[in-house]
Amino acid sequence: MDTIELTLAIPPPEHDRFLAQLEEHATGFVQNDAALRAYVPADRWAAVNREQLEARLAADGYLDALSVRPLAAKNWNAVWEDTLSPARAGPFLICPTPTDIPPDHTDATVLRIDPEMSFGTGHHATTRLALQLLADVLTPGDRVLDVGTGTGVLAIAACRAGAAAALGVDTNPDAVRNARENAQKNDVADCVTVREGSVDGAPETGYDIVVANITRRVLLGLLPDLLSHLTTDGTLLLSGVLQPQRDSVLDAAEAHSLHLDAEATEDGWWAARFSLVAA
Repeated sequence: MDTIELTLAIPPPEHDRFLAQLEEHATGFVQNDAALRAYVPADRWAAVNREQLEARLAADGYLDALSVRPLAAKNWNAVWEDTLSPARAGPFLICPTPTDIPPDHTDATVLRIDPEMSFGTGHHATTRLALQLLADVLTPGDRVLDVGTGTGVLAIAACRAGAAAALGVDTNPDAVRNARENAQKNDVADCVTVREGSVDGAPETGYDIVVANITRRVLLGLLPDLLSHLTTDGTLLLSGVLQPQRDSVLDAAEAHSLHLDAEATEDGWWAARFSLVAA
């Protein structure tokens, strides 16, 4: 499936407002000091109001700040080569396969992730937040379910950190293939299983950790299914939420008898860990 890349040439303090407008349509973002890039599947492009985006940018003094281009699957390797470098997230260092490990990160657990058309490179705050919160709670021998696995980075990280098994599920067949390839590259194919589908298609229950790094709207819709796969003393980890959306997620969590155990923020994004409140 072709993807549309939107580049908003605006500084980081301006990103949050436009992330909120685009997060329901985009499957991923790349943020840096020069621009915000959003990647929208071609079949969702009609729902993006380009004129409204341009008007908002112009009203804030950013004339001609929006550029749009289609990206065919064959173009993605070039996109990532232009944007990716090693990224640290807690004890993990996410590196594309051909990249050398920087000498000041020799203490890190290296994850070799080649994203192709999937997201979850460690170069976006939502992935880094999820990795950090995962590292803080994972115990060797845990069973992990990663919903919306993308590149497989969270499932792979779990196995590299000692999980007994990790299942990644994704509705995108390209992501499923990519995640399986990345599991092979990290020598955890015997620990990481990747299946096409959503959480309701995950065959097992009783996971010690269920993690989902998706948009808030999808997270809230999946919340009952996510909880149904969790052990009674397990951990639910949610990422992909903008900071202004925090309270709506906390309200939903409380309605499902969840206790907030930890939270973290970065670049306007919020992630959290929850446990079930004892009855």
